[in-house]
Amino acid sequence: MHSCCDWKKASFVRSVIVALLIFGTIPFIFTRPFVGLMVWSWLGYMNPYRLTYGFAYSFPWVLIIAVITLVSVAASREDKRIPFTAVSVLLFLFLAWTGLATIFAVDSSAVGTFEEFAKTLVMVFVTFMLVKTRARMHWLVWMIVVSLGFYGVKGGVFTALGGGASHVLGPSGSFIGDNNAIALALCMVLPLMRYLQLHAARKAVRVGLGAAMLLTAIAVLGTYSRGGLIALAIVALALLVKGRRRVAVTLFFGVVALTAYHFMPPQWIARMGTLQDPTQVNSAETRIQSWKFAANVAFHHPFVGGGFNDYKSERLWEAYGPPDARPRAIHSVYFRVLSEQGFPGLFLFLGLLAASWLNCRSVRKKTRASLDQRWAYDLASMLQVSLVAFVVSGALLPMTYFDLTYQLMALCALLALYVRNAVTESPALSPAKALPRELGHPSRVHRAMSEQ
Repeated sequence: MHSCCDWKKASFVRSVIVALLIFGTIPFIFTRPFVGLMVWSWLGYMNPYRLTYGFAYSFPWVLIIAVITLVSVAASREDKRIPFTAVSVLLFLFLAWTGLATIFAVDSSAVGTFEEFAKTLVMVFVTFMLVKTRARMHWLVWMIVVSLGFYGVKGGVFTALGGGASHVLGPSGSFIGDNNAIALALCMVLPLMRYLQLHAARKAVRVGLGAAMLLTAIAVLGTYSRGGLIALAIVALALLVKGRRRVAVTLFFGVVALTAYHFMPPQWIARMGTLQDPTQVNSAETRIQSWKFAANVAFHHPFVGGGFNDYKSERLWEAYGPPDARPRAIHSVYFRVLSEQGFPGLFLFLGLLAASWLNCRSVRKKTRASLDQRWAYDLASMLQVSLVAFVVSGALLPMTYFDLTYQLMALCALLALYVRNAVTESPALSPAKALPRELGHPSRVHRAMSEQ
């Protein structure tokens, strides 16, 4: 009885601390809308209220902060224009199309899912409004890294101390609560950690980020997600191709590989070994069944699909599912959007991914030879690696509407716009003399600039 009372008391105290912390940010949000965007990102990615067990657990914190932020944006004197870019236009069209598909949706829960997705995209458009400077891009990346990196560090320590015997999971009731979802999120945040490490002025921060990256990679192993392992391998390869200091990156992932081989338990080895012959795994068969179902729905409803959550409809599964298949989530971002939003929705979704990638490629091309814009080159490179993680791992996961993906798309567009304007205003930012392949720490950048 005594331990039960202590547990309830601790839960209540934790809820109070989280509530006071969030409410304490509200006065700053009213005067600075960018603070509201940062708090919204923190709540959306870290879900600190899901770490409590009291009243704070189910309180609508994200909605409250989003509304206050919108009020602050409306009252502020900041430029509220949404930049006209391919990504912003495609995001608006995709939102409109999902709304149209929701009108004809088969499952009644589609309306609620559309509302949640619309709320996410509204804040993505707020990102377009507010994040137009280098400093704000940098701070937003920091917030994403701290929010998701918390679970990377925590999960890495948990895996190391427990010998990988238990699964790493995200906070319950959140978008990343599932082991596959948290694995994808951690793989997407790893490149952003690398960007911050490359441009941290203090050695202690660089060392701390390196340790966080190592623990995050180990946490991905601890999720027991086969899709996460594939994404981690792809991130490692992409960092070698897109990043700098390749020897250090090679050594880093060599340590992760040795950890997986020598320290993970036999059950982990056995589960990852099924990647060699996925046809022997029941989950692979059910994934294929869900893909067939999605394709059949799209071919019979090519214009608007079945709407959000159409996979919950037993009637649709009876009509379009493979024989003996049971209703289940569609484990692929591509097949899910195809089934729920039809072929036009899929084309818009793929267009968003392509436009984001091309924005980063444009930034890399324009800043490759610029010392002043080296940060933009590295950020564009790491954003591309994050997109690669989503594109590859997303083929096996139902995370089509993951909010981080859309905010990173906005960052890709905003970075390209910032660099384009900077180059137009000051052509000197793109000197003809190329940078060395391995430039090193920003202090070396300053020395190189002084020598020119």
